Amino acid sequence: MTKRPITTDDLCEFKFVGDPQVSPNKDKAAYVLTHVDKEKDGYYSYIYVTDLKDEGRQFTSHYSKDLLVKDTSPKWSPDGSTIAFRSNRTGKNQIWLLHTNGGEATQLTDVKQGVGDFVWSPDGKQLALTITGDLKHTSEKTEERKERKSDVKVITRLRYKGDGVGIYNDDHKHIYLLNVETKSYTKITEGDHDFSQLRFSPDGKSLFYIGTKAEDKEWGYLPAIWKYDLALEKEALFYQANGYIGAPSLSPDGKWLAVAGHMRGERSQGNTNILLLSLESGKVTNLTEGFDYTVGNLVGVDAKYDTAEFRLIWDSTSTHIYFSATVGGDCQIFKVTLEGEVSSALSPSNASVTSFDIISDDQAVLVLATPLSTGDLVIQDLKNVNQVDQLTDWNHELYEQVHLSTPENFHYKSTDGWDIEGWILKPYGFEEGKKYPMILEIHGGPATAYGNGLHHEMQVMASKGYVVLYTNPRGSHGYGHDFVNAVIGDYGGMDYEDIMAGVDYALENYDYINSNQLFVTGGSYGGYMTNVIVTRTERFKAAVTQRSICNWHSFYGTSDIGFFFTESQHGHADLWDDVEKLLKLSPLTYARNVKTPTLILHSEQDLRCPMEQAEQWYIALKRLGVETKLVRFPDENHDLSRSGKPKHRLERLEHLIGWFDDRLN
Repeated sequence: MTKRPITTDDLCEFKFVGDPQVSPNKDKAAYVLTHVDKEKDGYYSYIYVTDLKDEGRQFTSHYSKDLLVKDTSPKWSPDGSTIAFRSNRTGKNQIWLLHTNGGEATQLTDVKQGVGDFVWSPDGKQLALTITGDLKHTSEKTEERKERKSDVKVITRLRYKGDGVGIYNDDHKHIYLLNVETKSYTKITEGDHDFSQLRFSPDGKSLFYIGTKAEDKEWGYLPAIWKYDLALEKEALFYQANGYIGAPSLSPDGKWLAVAGHMRGERSQGNTNILLLSLESGKVTNLTEGFDYTVGNLVGVDAKYDTAEFRLIWDSTSTHIYFSATVGGDCQIFKVTLEGEVSSALSPSNASVTSFDIISDDQAVLVLATPLSTGDLVIQDLKNVNQVDQLTDWNHELYEQVHLSTPENFHYKSTDGWDIEGWILKPYGFEEGKKYPMILEIHGGPATAYGNGLHHEMQVMASKGYVVLYTNPRGSHGYGHDFVNAVIGDYGGMDYEDIMAGVDYALENYDYINSNQLFVTGGSYGGYMTNVIVTRTERFKAAVTQRSICNWHSFYGTSDIGFFFTESQHGHADLWDDVEKLLKLSPLTYARNVKTPTLILHSEQDLRCPMEQAEQWYIALKRLGVETKLVRFPDENHDLSRSGKPKHRLERLEHLIGWFDDRLN
């Protein structure tokens, strides 16, 4: 039977697997399954448990007529008898407990504003968790505002907003201990600070967490690791970082603390490494200094919904640490010794591990995505990279129905000889000898990457008869520290050359592309580069710029990251002393050059690339007589294309592809 072309609406048919957590006995794994609900215009998720032989059974269930219930973050109790999980089924995220032998889930916490991170103590008698604001009620200032019924916001902080969050209030995230039996709370952190990523020491005597108390934390955020002695009820600074740190993980023998991080200050987009801290001496060692890839998954796709936190996982002997890393277009599993020896890849190439857990030195459970799969649960043989046993197949029926184009991988030389990786999708119903239009896609970041995951947007484009070209120009992760940093101070320079050289390569090597029907689109940094491209060339019949930047000078003060991102990306460009430099880098300066019909897609609540950027670009193009249209998405942030409301995501795709369809002839 001939498969049908995939459609925009098929986005709502996907089920997404994530966050596998192996039981203490190593005989089961819990995971999260997320569904798209078009009718309620959102997402809901439940927790499943498998015996590591099949897809398992649904473990949590709660129907609400009005609420999209999200059961996430399954965590096994140390004895394996109970799973704690976070659920919004009462309206706010609370911790619930469910015995593994069955029965109904019971609510453990009842905190007015909800609960954030949480972790079991080694004896299973308490949880450490984070709560933003006072335990019983919100801050006095917030209460005063409610009493006055005023919606006025008074801003006194430099970092006063965040994309996907909005304007911050005066409440801070603090850490509490919760006695599971008595349900009594003990607050262990104080002050106008925020703490997160809690970890108990293996002996249960200490609690480690990340945060900062630095006076200048708003300008240059450098986190620290704190150690809290539970018996003495005393907090001490354990490690002051010189750059980003996260995903703390304590060795089973209690001698080491590993973190993902670097020592290059806050404003660095280079490789993230694994740093090893001695709990005895405090000495810090960069274990992956000689491994020129970044730790973590930087492969960006739009068909993913994995709620897992990034993790570093120790083996049982405290001699190896398992981690994922982005290598070209792949995200694979590796392990590193305490001496810094990194293994070869332990999971397949041409695939992307979105989350994982370790069963033993011989096996791991992964969520493994490919260009033709959103990701399913698999058992990975750690001794044989090609031995992968699939446990779940949640989208089998959909895959049986729809045609998915298999990406063709290629490498080409940029104008200065640098090697660049790219992929091309053939259109649905491809016929030899026929010419097809091509869409160039440019990823955001720039420090992310395209790669081996399922791109629903690109698959829909291919189903509509387009060739799709996507590449990883310099500035992308997966090709080494120097490659990702090469874009700094050179936006619109060699990255532009890399992208356009990719177009030239495609036209020279794939004779089925119609050179007179080229289109371009991208989001965030990709939107910026789309804007740059239409100011420099008329090769493209139409462009769609999404959540883009057109003016670096105004971006400095309107983006949630503008004041430090602008300086770090443009060679320490100063807002006052380098006005000319910032304007020279801004597509708005060259708007008079644009002749390409340009559609602008932007979210109203995007605080990363604010709406004012889209407005400036739209008014400039409209005033100059360029064929243009501005489409504004209400109640959406920078993540519209990946996790926005399903109906908005579908309408976005219709505008995007429709703009190109209308200009095919």
